[in-house]
Amino acid sequence: MPGHPRGETFGRGRAGRSLLAAVFVLAVVLGGAPAWAAPFGGTGHAPISEKVDALKARGQALERARRAALEAALEQVGPADAVQRKKILDEAAVWTRAYRVLQQGDDGATASAVVSVDIDTGRLSKALAVPAAPAAKEGPALVAARGEGCAEGAAESLAQRWIKAGLLRDGRGGTISAAAARTLELRCRELGAVSYPRGVVVEAAVVLRGEGRDGTASATAVGFAADPAAAAAAALESASNQVSANMSVQTGGGLRLRLTTPWPAARVRRVERAIAESVIGAQAVRVAAIGGDGSVILRIDGPLSAAELQERLGSVQVPGATLVALEVEAPDVVHARLQ
Repeated sequence: MPGHPRGETFGRGRAGRSLLAAVFVLAVVLGGAPAWAAPFGGTGHAPISEKVDALKARGQALERARRAALEAALEQVGPADAVQRKKILDEAAVWTRAYRVLQQGDDGATASAVVSVDIDTGRLSKALAVPAAPAAKEGPALVAARGEGCAEGAAESLAQRWIKAGLLRDGRGGTISAAAARTLELRCRELGAVSYPRGVVVEAAVVLRGEGRDGTASATAVGFAADPAAAAAAALESASNQVSANMSVQTGGGLRLRLTTPWPAARVRRVERAIAESVIGAQAVRVAAIGGDGSVILRIDGPLSAAELQERLGSVQVPGATLVALEVEAPDVVHARLQ
């Protein structure tokens, strides 16, 4: 346009409008900004020289503008670990894919670009956080094994089987905290003979005793066989299987999120993804079970308590739905609803 240096009005004229429209469409198509992203502005400049022509300088200015927008988002999110911040800035192209070019041009010496970038601040906050390493949880340790009325060596045999399976540590002879200490107790008693079919009935109890209600697991079962020893062995096998199954659940770790009104299935997948990307401390999220009432149980692994999960669910944004954190139902269970 006569009377104006080249690029001074950043895109006036047919060529400028065409370039702006093309870049805008490309940003929209390729960016794929999530519905909960926030816009951040950025400006970038790059010098034009003999080695760097105007086209290349415009590209550099655009990259710097996108990086500047990411820096603005980092400032808004708050203080961050320097190593994590540098890692994110090194991946600026990934974090700023959803951008719109507001102005772009050059004056013959310097190329300039102004952009608006949609950045997922929830995901950014999580990426910036350096979760504290979870304190190593002391697993249950056997400190004693004893039997009453059962075959000699039955208690020690069961203890060794559980130790080998990883359900218990052998803590005998070591220093074990009261919370981790477990005592295995077996009790067997003959209930009497049965005339037809001829045999003997034996009742067996298996108790793994620990500190508090949650530290104790027990089961009682009845065995029938031709002789007392075989009947006791059958009863012990049944009771010990019940206790070991309970121990497996207790030592499984992780939290459970019980989702009511979760369907359709696509919403469940969106919840999984949203929690994994935006909840600090959530290292893995997956469907663990489906309740008889139609609820879905998600298992969430990571250094999180149920109270922390309940609090952080309030900032989770699920496309097409609202996640409402309700109550902490148990030490490892949080109830939430999708609406």
